Amino acid sequence: METSKLRQTAKIKVRYHARRSLNRIDNEQLRRARGLLKAIKQQRLDVLYLGDSTTSFVGGDDIDRRQLKTMIGDALGTDVNFYVADGPSFSPDIYDAYLQLLRAASQPPLVIVPLCIRVRVAPWIEHPIHGHKRALQALRQVDPFRGPWRVHAAFRSPNQAEFDEHRRVPYSTLLGEGIVDDYVSKIHEYGRRGNHDERVRMLYAYHHGGLLKAGSPEMEAVTRMGCTLRELGAPSVVYQTPVPIEKAVELFGTEMAERTAASFAVLNAAYRLGAGADAHIIECGTSFSTDEFIDPRDASEHLNETGRRRLTDLIMTQVGAQKGTLRTSSAAP
Repeated sequence: METSKLRQTAKIKVRYHARRSLNRIDNEQLRRARGLLKAIKQQRLDVLYLGDSTTSFVGGDDIDRRQLKTMIGDALGTDVNFYVADGPSFSPDIYDAYLQLLRAASQPPLVIVPLCIRVRVAPWIEHPIHGHKRALQALRQVDPFRGPWRVHAAFRSPNQAEFDEHRRVPYSTLLGEGIVDDYVSKIHEYGRRGNHDERVRMLYAYHHGGLLKAGSPEMEAVTRMGCTLRELGAPSVVYQTPVPIEKAVELFGTEMAERTAASFAVLNAAYRLGAGADAHIIECGTSFSTDEFIDPRDASEHLNETGRRRLTDLIMTQVGAQKGTLRTSSAAP
């Protein structure tokens, strides 16, 4: 079992460095936009899945090696033109930029999109890599009515000064007021010392201990995304990215559960402010158990095969409720 986890960690590191190298030549977020524009131009876009890292991760011990996006694609069937625009720490800012490209579509596809707490807190929004700021600026300048071949960009890797600045970003969690470095330095220190229990506790405080606030700038992007979906008239399936809440409560008690519930309520309200008060959301953010995550000790939202199958079922149930709005390739001109 430990060997499988080490092997999975090694694969993650290889993918990370390969992705960074490729991004120097052809940025990942722009590649996704280029592919989306091609699908629109060819009129082969029935379902668009805008996802975060949970769409791609598979556990080292999983027998079913399909990613979440593959499970959903398989469930949709081969007669549905399915396009995925996903990536690590993708957020409503990026999703809205992709949705703007659908203005070139003759008819909007069904859109599947998550609402994730973590990508709306300061450490991820301001991160030199995971904030995707340069890519987002380039995406907002893409003209959906021009040729996809024009959509290219390459950016330099962040320098040490940018990472140092990120560590000074203010961040308040259930542990109190502080800055990002209060968490990052402790996580590294506990790792070096082999104090794994304290490291896990600090990871959870860092990843899930923040609290989203209604009316904040961080929520404006969520509202804007909902508003764009409404303006496009695009049918949608919106779900909450599951949080490993059982482990979080084990570490911090009911305060963590209360914060998570409050943050999801703020996310829901921000989305419905744009999409409409009756917009449906699959409220599954706190309904997954510890044994449905790949490794609850790393504090990530990545699901194992059991969790991925259950989330696929939840999403597909809602897709089924929108059968009348779902186009297929057999109906395409």
